[in-house]
Amino acid sequence: MKRNEENKPMGERAIRMLWELRELTELMAWLSTLGGAFSALGDYQHACADTAGKISIHQMKLAFRLGDPSLVARCQLYLAISLTQKTEFAAAKRIIQKVYRSETKQTDPDTRLLKMCQGIWAKLRYEYELHQRQQARKKI
Repeated sequence: MKRNEENKPMGERAIRMLWELRELTELMAWLSTLGGAFSALGDYQHACADTAGKISIHQMKLAFRLGDPSLVARCQLYLAISLTQKTEFAAAKRIIQKVYRSETKQTDPDTRLLKMCQGIWAKLRYEYELHQRQQARKKI
């Protein structure tokens, strides 16, 4: 009987931790959906890109709580997309390069994460070139 009483607090703690994990995972899914929607609109409106960036920061905080480095890196890449949309190219570039370099140093790199870096890098390059052309037209 005494043994069950000693284990009870540990069991309750484990149940609370599992419940919190479930809640955090569900919250991540909602934020991901919301962030994706704002990100899609962010190509046309800076305010939406700004909101998407704020959502990605909230996601990053949750990813840290969940203890998932791959998820943290993905959230950083989401932030890089937002920065690109707001023409903050240098900051976006640093984030993409940091995530890519960090992942390539892993013993078993996450191919999906590396492909995300490459895709976001391509978007950054395209948006930068487009921005440069628009700036050149304004000078004429």
